[in-house]
Amino acid sequence: MSKNIGKACIVCILFFVLFTPYYAYSQGWPGTKIKSLPDSSFAIVEVKRDGTKVRHFPYKNINGRIDINQLIYCLGTFSDETWLRPKKIEIARKSLEEHYYRFKLNQTKEGIEAPININTADLKDLVRLPNIGPVTAVKIYRFRETKEPFKRVEDIKKVEGIGPAIFAGIRYYIKVR
Repeated sequence: MSKNIGKACIVCILFFVLFTPYYAYSQGWPGTKIKSLPDSSFAIVEVKRDGTKVRHFPYKNINGRIDINQLIYCLGTFSDETWLRPKKIEIARKSLEEHYYRFKLNQTKEGIEAPININTADLKDLVRLPNIGPVTAVKIYRFRETKEPFKRVEDIKKVEGIGPAIFAGIRYYIKVR
């Protein structure tokens, strides 16, 4: 009897791996949330020949509102995505960048009033720093999540892409405590 249960479990797992549609995963959003989103929450949806949907870059919540942190994460990980049709790449990029530039325009007007804690800042706060775009913001986020929290402000130079020039531009806008 226990052999039958084990076989049933294996069959179920194989079914879900082989026959469920591809769903993009994201920063901070569980797979169940992403699966429940409508296609309109994604930058673009491609369809395989067998009819399976490939949904790229979820950036809107279930209510259709843009999640800025998720939008930044999508742009920051754009080059990691696998595409069925290369023509779709620029359509998706343009869509995401349009929303991002609107956010940046509003954000620029606000300025930075207090130093940003690079150990706790979300992506939308990290991109407020001078010369820090989505790709570098995601690198900072991933560094502190996978390696270690920053102990000193200077430790941010350990993040790929942050050299002396960028550090000089952000050093007075960041803190670690």
